Amino acid sequence: MTESTSLVGALTSMVSAFGDRYDRNARLKPALLMLLPALVAIVALYHDALGTLGTIVTLASGCGLPFLLADFARSLGVAREPELWKSWGGAPSTQLLRHADSTVDAVSKARYHSFLAEKISTKFPTPAAEKQNSEKADAVYASATKWLRGATRDEKKFRLLLNDNITYGFRRNAYGLRGFGIAVSALTFLWVCLRHGFAPFVARVREAKEIETLFSAGEWMSLLFALIMLVTWIAFFSKASVRAAAFSYADKLILACETLMKPDKKSTSREGKKTPSPRTGREKPIQ
Repeated sequence: MTESTSLVGALTSMVSAFGDRYDRNARLKPALLMLLPALVAIVALYHDALGTLGTIVTLASGCGLPFLLADFARSLGVAREPELWKSWGGAPSTQLLRHADSTVDAVSKARYHSFLAEKISTKFPTPAAEKQNSEKADAVYASATKWLRGATRDEKKFRLLLNDNITYGFRRNAYGLRGFGIAVSALTFLWVCLRHGFAPFVARVREAKEIETLFSAGEWMSLLFALIMLVTWIAFFSKASVRAAAFSYADKLILACETLMKPDKKSTSREGKKTPSPRTGREKPIQ
């Protein structure tokens, strides 16, 4: 029990000490989910060696293992993005800014276009211009989206947006790892069954009077986790789940224009502290 606690503690410390909330949840955790079936099998079947393994995990963490896993997950997720966007008809945020898309109502979209056009110093295309040259129009929308992402970095002010961004990043990166996740789950399942050899496994099946006695408690736990994760990788981490998260994030990103269009409270407060000078009529700060 102490050894398993040591390993779990080392893994928990590794996760909590890594990066910010986005890095941990959207990049590192998909990679750890990929390894979860194997980790569960190690804890359940090889608990006598977990003390040493916990030390190895701690050492590997100090040598950059979390960053390597997170970077691996991100690189595979980003690599799948162009293919996904193409199959959806373009980047989600670009689609929502198009005149041809009806997700955002026309009145609100006109206000957002006007606001963003001022921010990027570029005139937004009319419906006719968009229809005539869609690539040029999409380039303007992409530029506006890039500005929006930079203007919504404040985690406190745009917390809901960050949550959706984390969800999208998590699903996208997990989708990129999908093949590896399926392989690890399937191989773990086979390893638990056949780690003593094929002949001993067949003999065990023949001798088992009840299915409950076919495997030990640790083996059943390992097989269950491997099967659950196998189904999860196949059924949940799909194009459809990534698309749902992507458009939810894009919708909130465009909606952030409402917050950005409001006057800054700090600047308004500073202006309110100014009073006219009795001699010149000019405003001066209150002393």
